[in-house]
Amino acid sequence: MLLRLVLALALLILSSAPTHPATTEFADIEAIGRQAVASGDLPGAVVLVGRGGEVVYLEAFGRRALVPEQAPMTSTTVFDVASLTKPLGTALAVMSLVERGTVSLDASLGTYLQEFRDPVHKDVTIRRLLTHSAGFPAIVANATLNGGFPSAARALAQTKLDSPPGGAFQYSDVGFILLGEVVRRASGEPLDLYLKTTFFKPMGLRDTAFRPPESARDRIAPTEWFNGQMLPGLVHDPRARLLGGVAGHAGLFSTAPDLARLCQMLVQGGVLDGRRYLRAETIRTMWTRSAEGNGTRALGWDMISRYASGMAPFFPEGAVGHTGFTGTSVWIDPASRSYLIILTNRVHPVGGGAAYIREFRTRVTAAAGAGLFAGPPPALAAAAVPAAGDGPNGDRNSDLGAPAASSSTPSVGATGRVKSGLDVLVEQGYSRLAGLSVGLVTNQTGVDARGRRAVDLIAGAPRVRLKAIFAPEHGITGQVDDKVPHGRDAATGVPIWSLYGPTLRPSAAMLKDVNVIVFDIQDVGARYYTYLTTLVYVMEEAAARGIPVVVLDRPNPITGRVVEGPLMDRDLGSFTAPHAIPVRTGMTIGEFARMASAEKRIAVSLTVVPLEGWERSRWYDETGLPWTNPSPNIRSVTQALLYSGIGLLEATNLSVGRGTDMPFEVVGAPWIDSARLATALNRMTLAGIRFEAVSFTPTSSTYARIACSGVRLVVTDREAVRPVTVALALAGALRKGHRDQFRPEAIQNLLVNRSTMWAFLRGEPLDRILAWANNDRPSFLNRRASYLMYR
Repeated sequence: MLLRLVLALALLILSSAPTHPATTEFADIEAIGRQAVASGDLPGAVVLVGRGGEVVYLEAFGRRALVPEQAPMTSTTVFDVASLTKPLGTALAVMSLVERGTVSLDASLGTYLQEFRDPVHKDVTIRRLLTHSAGFPAIVANATLNGGFPSAARALAQTKLDSPPGGAFQYSDVGFILLGEVVRRASGEPLDLYLKTTFFKPMGLRDTAFRPPESARDRIAPTEWFNGQMLPGLVHDPRARLLGGVAGHAGLFSTAPDLARLCQMLVQGGVLDGRRYLRAETIRTMWTRSAEGNGTRALGWDMISRYASGMAPFFPEGAVGHTGFTGTSVWIDPASRSYLIILTNRVHPVGGGAAYIREFRTRVTAAAGAGLFAGPPPALAAAAVPAAGDGPNGDRNSDLGAPAASSSTPSVGATGRVKSGLDVLVEQGYSRLAGLSVGLVTNQTGVDARGRRAVDLIAGAPRVRLKAIFAPEHGITGQVDDKVPHGRDAATGVPIWSLYGPTLRPSAAMLKDVNVIVFDIQDVGARYYTYLTTLVYVMEEAAARGIPVVVLDRPNPITGRVVEGPLMDRDLGSFTAPHAIPVRTGMTIGEFARMASAEKRIAVSLTVVPLEGWERSRWYDETGLPWTNPSPNIRSVTQALLYSGIGLLEATNLSVGRGTDMPFEVVGAPWIDSARLATALNRMTLAGIRFEAVSFTPTSSTYARIACSGVRLVVTDREAVRPVTVALALAGALRKGHRDQFRPEAIQNLLVNRSTMWAFLRGEPLDRILAWANNDRPSFLNRRASYLMYR
């Protein structure tokens, strides 16, 4: 009895404490929260950061209610946590039943719900429901749930699946509604009672419940108007309301201190205050990335799905979390036993805040990650970038390695005009394609030295049939700045299939009658240029169908000598992050194809038709080949060079010159003090570049038709300039001089390297940031060496 009284007193003190004061490592969270409230973007918020059993940061911002009367936000405000019900309610209940042997993860849903014992649902398993890969739609018509269970189960059993079970990931409230009913039938208790008796009450959670009691009403953050009144204590989700406020997908109410105790129990291997609630192996199973769906989820938890895009890049690989519609999120790193809780009622009072909550979550998660995961930095000496070159001793060629064997030996050390892979193919009489039906992946850059299109050349080649053309981002002409439609080539009549529209991959129908794919597109030497990903997707689809791929190589326009920037973290792959390579690749597109096919284990028959006469030190304007803009906003070698760094800033609230005559040569925003910024950057004496104060008004893209101030980037020595370094220096200067206006977190969209981003967000000096950025450089150079084809 005495122990329970002491525990209750301790909980009371924790939950009623106003806040934990901001520490230096979390000072940015303080600024972000106050700014969000002051700007009116959110009525209020509570943010909690914890390590193990300790709450290291807890702060309440703004107001929990604006209407009908204003009320202050406190650390013990009760929130409708929406879809946090899934991982911190339903998934816990299911996993405890799995642990008891009452439920099996790989059993069919029909094992527990007799309404689903038909052939259609035989592959709908508990595991697939937990990972949103069972094939159920996201939501159903409200009428389907009228009357609650068991009638709702009969209605849901008649709902058509969106995809075969075990196939595509489809976030589904329906699946978790059914899991809530599985808990009821398997345990003999409704979900709310099972969770209360198994977890919430013995853990001492004071305010965590479905249908919170009247006594808590004065501390509940209301959501929005419903039937002429606010919703304090009434669940916001309409389907949960139809189910009486208790549902597997939504309905739970809680506070930050209560959720912290749930997180503490989980990160401590299922133990809290000396009592075990789950076995450690059960939690490890729950948090293991599943192969079901597209492999982005764990059991009940998100990891790297599209819904996690604002949080996962700022917590370590292996972290798990979830978000809630009302403006809530929880993110946990099992390895460090760290966790972040964000609670808002962003829908108050009229259902808004959808756009801003994404930014708020991202900014707070980024700040928390930078504070939580500051490890010992790599040695500065190991990260230094030599001025004369990029080898360990500053030697221009020392990082290249020996050229790998290829199907045709390139001419090395030649002077004069370079021959592209297309030129070589034509010179060889198309012998590699003789007797074959070709699918050609190309665009406006697929031309030979005389400016003739690969489309026309291959269509007119003897004993070759051009069956299909595939267009990447920007389309076959390179002029489209939106999704690319399918079409037909006017000159040849051959169908053009878009690989940047409804699908990013060639389908079986598109590849009908194709028995070789030829890839001929000019790259620009930057990892996030999407032509690289299109190549990977094409190789993967070709491998699946036994179709060989021939890549017609083209020069890296900014040389193949320099490698710069951090490697992509392997779990953060996307359409702009195709493989674990640096930002500036130092490879031709043919060399990248060799690396990607080998390291990603793509079982494709790959041939690279090499360049002739090209050396790694050559810039594109030294090849003699005609320049064709590879995309609408890269119109010169200089712009391609700057893009390999300044492109990192595109997703932030800066204009990088799109909609001007100088894309990637100017950077600005309406709130920048251009003279001050130029002076600060020039004082850094970065190699090969100077900065000039400038004003410009973009006609499109970010800040279209709005006057901007900023800097013009003038390359004074293209051999010496390092664009990634320039971009990080520029971002650092903006963060120092315009901290309230600049939003740098989105740099991580393309940087996709946590250690470097954390260092930047912590405000570390540029040399330390570069040390992190170059930490994996030696290992990459060793990997890269075996795929190089030119000296």
